[in-house]
Amino acid sequence: MKKSIFITAIVLFFAISTFAKSISIQSNTFITKVVADSTEFNEYYGNYKMIDNQFVEKMKVFFKAGDLYGQATGYPETKLNRKKDDEFEETSFGAVITFTRIDGRIKGIKISVQGQDLLGTKE
Repeated sequence: MKKSIFITAIVLFFAISTFAKSISIQSNTFITKVVADSTEFNEYYGNYKMIDNQFVEKMKVFFKAGDLYGQATGYPETKLNRKKDDEFEETSFGAVITFTRIDGRIKGIKISVQGQDLLGTKE
């Protein structure tokens, strides 16, 4: 019993230290910031071909520096902040990005921006 508790504690310690990053605020003070794991966003990654849209041909979704990013053709990359489940917010353009599922798998994207809904399918 004691051995299994000890092993669990060791595994937990290594799991937390793997996903945590220490940031030095002052010489003697440390704050631990938990960074999102890329596998958390894995199902969103990919290219989405936008349907019937003259302004945006494709949307690329990828993981960078602990966050999910999106980049529409011809536009700079921008961070996507999770609001809930499959819904993210992009603050630069004031867009809401919703990933759509079919049979539990991500198959498309809806970008709501400036009163318009742009739809795309995952390639």
